Amino acid sequence: MFGKLSILRFVSIFVIYILLVGHAPWGAYQAYRQQHLLIMSTREDAPTYPFSKILVKIINQELPEASARAARARTFKRVQSLFSTGQMPLVLLSKKNAKALIKGKGPFKKYGSANAQILYIFGDLVLLVQPDFPNRHAWLITNAIVQAVDKLPGAISPLKVKKIATIHPGTLMVLNGENIPDLE
Repeated sequence: MFGKLSILRFVSIFVIYILLVGHAPWGAYQAYRQQHLLIMSTREDAPTYPFSKILVKIINQELPEASARAARARTFKRVQSLFSTGQMPLVLLSKKNAKALIKGKGPFKKYGSANAQILYIFGDLVLLVQPDFPNRHAWLITNAIVQAVDKLPGAISPLKVKKIATIHPGTLMVLNGENIPDLE
């Protein structure tokens, strides 16, 4: 049988092996995020997840190459962390929580503010995007939404509502009838 020394030796070798090969599960998540347009929502903002699934379905019909997927974070803390670090470029929140994320107030008070711009609005829900999200990508997503606006409950141009945050430049291009921009 194994003695204490041989078990300790095996565990040590295994740990060293893991460190040397650099294998970690995070690589798989990163690859998945690069292959799919993920729209994050949260359990703590109940209406966001069901609507994100509707939005994903429409985007995939209009823009199949986006390979959109709904992603749901457990907590506001996780939403703030993933969004503010750029790991998730899109987040769907209620207007109240979208404002709170941007200002670092309400449920985000403990975690700080996050820089965000508006991509589109759906009744009480706001689709926020990272400011550095490429204009071309924002244009494509916004255009897909505009093409299917009648299939998206409460869809309304961000130009027609009270300012929550700055509208993403790629979105403005679509709303102003401009052509798709080149990839930056």
